[in-house]
Formats: sequence, C-alpha cells, structure tokens
Amino acid sequence: MTIPSRAPAVVHLDLDGYSAICAAHGWEPPTGRDDLFLTGLTNALDALAEMRVRATLFVIAQDLGDPDKLALLRRAVEQGHEIGSHTVTHRRLTTLSSREKASEIFDSRDEIAATLGVPVLGFRAPAFDLDREIIDLVAQAGYRYDSSLFPNARAARSIRVERVPDWPHRLLPTSELVELPLPGYAPLPVPYHPCYSLVVGTWYFGAGLQRTARIGAPLVLLFHLTDFAEPLAPGTAPGWKRRFFTLSYISAAEKRRRCGIMMAEVAGRYQLGSTADLLEGNLESVN
Repeated sequence: MTIPSRAPAVVHLDLDGYSAICAAHGWEPPTGRDDLFLTGLTNALDALAEMRVRATLFVIAQDLGDPDKLALLRRAVEQGHEIGSHTVTHRRLTTLSSREKASEIFDSRDEIAATLGVPVLGFRAPAFDLDREIIDLVAQAGYRYDSSLFPNARAARSIRVERVPDWPHRLLPTSELVELPLPGYAPLPVPYHPCYSLVVGTWYFGAGLQRTARIGAPLVLLFHLTDFAEPLAPGTAPGWKRRFFTLSYISAAEKRRRCGIMMAEVAGRYQLGSTADLLEGNLESVN
C-alpha cells in the first residue's frame, strides 16, 4: 500500500435502528416498520454514493431477519461497502454472562457472513462497552480488528492494558487482533462523532478534528443512522427524550447538510479510504 501524504481516514456507520435505541434506553419497543433504520440507511447510502466513499457498516445480526432491512443491507454490499459486526442483539456486553458474550461475538459474525455472503473482519461493541474477556473473545472469534476503544485511561483500565494509543495497534501479545481506536476527544467533554456534533454544532466537530489532525493519527469517522434518518413521527417517538435521542427534531435535509460540512473538513485534512486499505498499513505494536 502506498503511504498517502496525508493521514488516512475511514468512514464507519453503526446501524442502530429505533428498536436498538429503545432497548438501550429501556423504552417500550416500537411495533411495525423501523423507519429510523430504513430511512437512515437509505439516506446514508445515497450520501456515501454522492461522496464516493466506501464505508464499513456495523450490522446488528438480528436485523437480518427483517426483509426490508435485509434488502438494504444487500444493496450496501452491492455498492461495495464493507461489513462488520455490532453483535446479535446490541446488548451491553459487560452485563452478560461469559456464554452470552461469546454468542453475541461468535454468532453475529457467522450469521452476518452467511446471510450477506461477505467476510466480516471488524467488530464494534454496543456503547463501546468492553472488558478483557470480551477482547479475548473477539480475538478467538477470528475478527481481524476491533474498533470500540477510545485512547484514554478509562479504556485502558477496562481491558487491562497499559495504554490505548491513538494509532492502530495490536492489543494482545498473543493475537493478531488490531484495534482501530476511535478518535480521542480530550479536553472536550464528549466524543465529537457527528451524532454529538449535530446536537452541539459543527464547530464542535471542527474542534475535535483539529486535535486529532494535530496528532497525525488515522481517523475513524463514526456515523450513526440517526445522522441521516428522517424525523420519526411524534406518535412513533413520543416525548422529548425519544425525539432528542433519535435526532428527530432535525430534518434529514439539515442533518445531511451538516454532515456534508463535516465530511468536507475530513476530506480536506485526510486521505479517505476503506478500512481494508487502512489495515494494510504499518501498525504500532503495543501492550
């Protein structure tokens, strides 16, 4: 792989539909179509095609059982996007038994690969929630990389390593598993993913990106379906909390406009490519 003159950046998209968001907050699950998933992924695929970006989509395996969602996922594969695992059910892994953790990690990879007919190289834990057992299971399941950790002391403590660098690195001395860390955000209070920056403002994204660009590390630019989805109807998402956490108070056109601004900032500073391309580069080995 030819090393670019600018640091590389990859685009990831977590496919958390409305069902997954409700489950995470303990809300009553929706009935019928998951319009947040369907409009979010449709709009995201259109936006990525317009930007000529090959993204990695992290799939919740239970969504494969929905014919409408499956059709969109197959369209994503046809368009050349890479596929990763976001577990089977999108439960917080550290709350589960060892057997349940293994099922979420192993079974999701097998089900997604078999249904979509593509290799599943990457894993992302729901809510970025990891411990050392989970990382060991991800390595044992045969994933090539994980992308769930921030380069901070809290993440290092959670998996019992000395540090989590800003750069892609091998987490375990006995495994080839690579960690593609999410961008650090200190001294900002929260990550600057587009879903946060759509709430706070695009200036927040610019401030975080400036910090990451100054370090010179590769960038994992993480979107969520909420960043592209049409607002949910008030009857579907009653109350301000549901409208807030689904970004239903912002029109899809406005979200796409702001995401376009953020993407332009990334394109101006980084060399955009696929996750597979990034993995071909030289990796720092740490533990």
